[in-house]
Amino acid sequence: MPRTATTLFLLSVSVAAPAAPLLARTQWEQQSPATSPTARRGAAMTFAPGVGGALLFGGTGNPAPSNETWVYDGVDWTQLAPATSPSGRIEVEMTYDLLRGVVVLYGGSAGGASSETWEFDGVDWSLRTPATNPGGLFRNGICYDIGRARVVVYGGVGAGVGIPSNKTWEYDGVNWVQITTAANPGALDRPAMCYHAALGKTVLFGGAFSSTLFDATWTYDGVNWTPVPIAGARPSPRNAAKMVYDDLRGVCVLTGGQDATTIFADTWEFDGTAWTQQPTATQPARDHSLAFLPTRRQVVKFGGFTQSPNTLSNQTWEFGARWRAYGVGCPGSNGVPALSMPDAGRIGGDYRLVLTDLNTAPQAVAFVLGLSALPGLALDFVGLPGCAGYAFPDAFVNVTSAGGMASFTYNPTIGTVGDRIYAQALCLDPGVNPAGATVSNAVVTTLGL
Repeated sequence: MPRTATTLFLLSVSVAAPAAPLLARTQWEQQSPATSPTARRGAAMTFAPGVGGALLFGGTGNPAPSNETWVYDGVDWTQLAPATSPSGRIEVEMTYDLLRGVVVLYGGSAGGASSETWEFDGVDWSLRTPATNPGGLFRNGICYDIGRARVVVYGGVGAGVGIPSNKTWEYDGVNWVQITTAANPGALDRPAMCYHAALGKTVLFGGAFSSTLFDATWTYDGVNWTPVPIAGARPSPRNAAKMVYDDLRGVCVLTGGQDATTIFADTWEFDGTAWTQQPTATQPARDHSLAFLPTRRQVVKFGGFTQSPNTLSNQTWEFGARWRAYGVGCPGSNGVPALSMPDAGRIGGDYRLVLTDLNTAPQAVAFVLGLSALPGLALDFVGLPGCAGYAFPDAFVNVTSAGGMASFTYNPTIGTVGDRIYAQALCLDPGVNPAGATVSNAVVTTLGL
């Protein structure tokens, strides 16, 4: 398989070794938490700073709808045990009220469309009793308008009728108020919705009415809904997609959904003007859960239907630039050299390697960079007994250590989202073995934005 644009960077650093096969490009990566909720669809999920991660509630259970509350911190899922909880429900939505510091959940299907408003403060759920509400509702869009401090709900299916709504409702923490707008996106079942802070507007995409699917993009400013003229590409018509706002990059990220024949695995980003499809796919899903974790700069996806008619997932996926350490280094005169990254490699940002625990005298260091991994290649044949190589040597960067550490920084402006760069360090260390050198652990970064 041909090398990507990242190859240009690697080859510009030094003369490269022969190419090795490149792993499939992906910025979505399946995670392997030790504990996880059971497979489900129709659960609500949002970032909740008070619990330090993505809060998930409800969804299909076995056999009844679930009333479980879970939190994902980027490493593992933990089931919480609040004293009070909403009843089990599916096709429910919730969002985080930043001003009041609570998660707001509305409606859902709980033996019928619910009209309940619940709030979670990080410890317990409490049922609110506003004087008015949108009535029984599920499959609606929801988000939190930070600029106006309002929870916004649009569309969804009402109690007993099965016909989608075209109504806009807002909740200020005391009461729900229906907002009458001059225009609106029409009656919609399962639209994707999030608040775009840079625009200062709610963004809505897609949804369905009966068997008709839509691919229109709308924005809502608290007064009116306005269709956005999209000149270029856009997601195909669909419903049951999910969309969240990446407030660090200023884009809405949309993934999944379905049309009459397909459950989608694509990923799109909306910057306020145009849609861009990212060259990365994930497990197909509809009625999945989606949240953005600003603490880790990752979009998190959980569960959903993965194929028609009824295959459910309990997989956790993350989307975003990331890095991780792997492999084991060899002991040197000042311990085992440790290779790390302050942050993941980002296009337009820094790709930075930091190496510590070296011989304290100035020594030559070679950072080995590659576009694929080695499976712990034994290095005894080059005089490094017990040491292993973990990064394919596409290129080398030579530096000199100082005070027992060394570093290398590059700005990958020509890389491609989803490219992976593997790295390891070879460090001179006289007398520790026949080669007079040692190696570090390895790191891999998934290049992103």
